[in-house]
Parts: sequence; structure tokens; C-alpha cells
Amino acid sequence: SAAWQNVTGNLANMPSECGNLTLVMATPCSPQVIAGVAQQGLWQTTNGGETWEALGTGAGSASITNRPSSIVHDPEHAGAFWTSGIYNGAGVYKSSDVGVTFEQLGEIGHNDLVSVDFDDPERKTLLAGGHEQKQTLHRSSDGGETWTNVGANLPAGSHFSSYPLVLDADTHLVGTCGWGDGTCGIWRTTDGGASWNQVSDLPAQAAPLWASDGAIYWPLNDGTLAKSLDGGVSFSKLPTALAAVTPVELPDGRLANIEIIKAGFAE
Repeated sequence: SAAWQNVTGNLANMPSECGNLTLVMATPCSPQVIAGVAQQGLWQTTNGGETWEALGTGAGSASITNRPSSIVHDPEHAGAFWTSGIYNGAGVYKSSDVGVTFEQLGEIGHNDLVSVDFDDPERKTLLAGGHEQKQTLHRSSDGGETWTNVGANLPAGSHFSSYPLVLDADTHLVGTCGWGDGTCGIWRTTDGGASWNQVSDLPAQAAPLWASDGAIYWPLNDGTLAKSLDGGVSFSKLPTALAAVTPVELPDGRLANIEIIKAGFAE
């Protein structure tokens, strides 16, 4: 296998806390790679990790002090993205200028994943899942200015409502699973979260991928994937065991995933 190179650069030895380097994500069609550091916000490199610079340094930018947990890029507007985070402050922020400035979206916090309605040109509908919390799924219909906990409408026995997926303004999915007790599965609403129907008992436990062909892939806690071809009405378990992380869609439509062999790497 190819040799690995340390690209930590000036991110090393930065004051932080548990889970210090929380996120690394490449920006589509760009040399930009973004890293999230607990209590220190988001950082970018455009030279392969030789140097990193802080994002959110523009005039009037909100300060991100949480542990960044997700980034969702706008597929039609280069430079626009949403980010979520857990602990230490607000949970959801938006940037419209490649991270030069951030806007805090509302007063919610402790969020594992934010999902956005990209079917709506105005991006009004958002969902934000609660970190290791049951019946905690915040919904906004005004672009994040205000939020309502539609997770309260999930059954009391459902598990952590951490990983949502917005299909359109009314149709949403959420994967529920985690440590401890609770009903694992995938839930679907067609009325904006007023009511939920369990469409699968598969243990969905990470961020889903909604592929360009309409298929939905959901990582399960046993290291496999669930797949839906009907907008989340039903799911089936794929037979191939993959790492329990969200797959990435390549430009040609293929999916990429990292397969880990015990404690080492596949040769």
C-alpha cells in the first residue's frame, strides 16, 4: 500500500478537549479540505495539509466553539455549506462565502447532523439531530431562524434521533440507534414531523447518503449498509460488509467506502 504522510501541520498541539480532531472533509470540486477542532472551530487547507488556516475570521462572523460533527455542502451554490456540532455552544451554523464568515442558526445545540432541503431553492427546511438524545430532532421551516422539536412526536421507545435526512419540505427520514436501550430503526414522516412511521427495524447509526440516482444508503451498526430505492418507504440490507461509515459518491456514480481489516489495513 502507498505510504502515509502526516498532514497535521499547525493543527498539532492546539488547545482542545476530548475528541479534539472531530471532522475532516474535502470540499467538492475544490482543493479545500476542512478540519474541525473541538473548541477551535473549522480550519482549511488548500495545499494538501502543509498549512492550515482558521475559517470564520471575516468581519461579523459567529464563533464556532463546539465540536464540529458534520458539514453539508450546497450542490448548486459553490462556497455555501452548513455545519453542526456537539457540546460547547450552538449546534448549527451556515456559511455562504467558503467559510470566511459563519451565521449561527437559532439557539439549538448538541447536534450530530444537519440536513437541508435542496429541493427548495430558498433552502428553508432543515433538520438537526440531537447527539445521543431520544426524541430530539429539531426542524426549521425558515432557514434556521427558529426551530421546533419534531422528535417529540417519535415514539417514546425509539432510540437516539441523531441522523436525519430531508427529502423535501414535508418528507423526512431519521435513523435511530446507539448505545443503551431503545428501538433501533428508520422512521419516515410525510407531514413535516407531526407523525412518524417506522419503515425499517435495521439499526441505522450514521449519516445517510442520498445518491444522485435517488437511492438512499444508510450505514448500520453491524458494519453493513441499508438501501432504499423508493424514497425511504422501505429498506433492504445489502449483503456486502463495509465499514460502518457513510459511503461517498464518486463523479461517475460509483460509491466509495473504507474497509478496515481488524487493527490494520488491507494489503
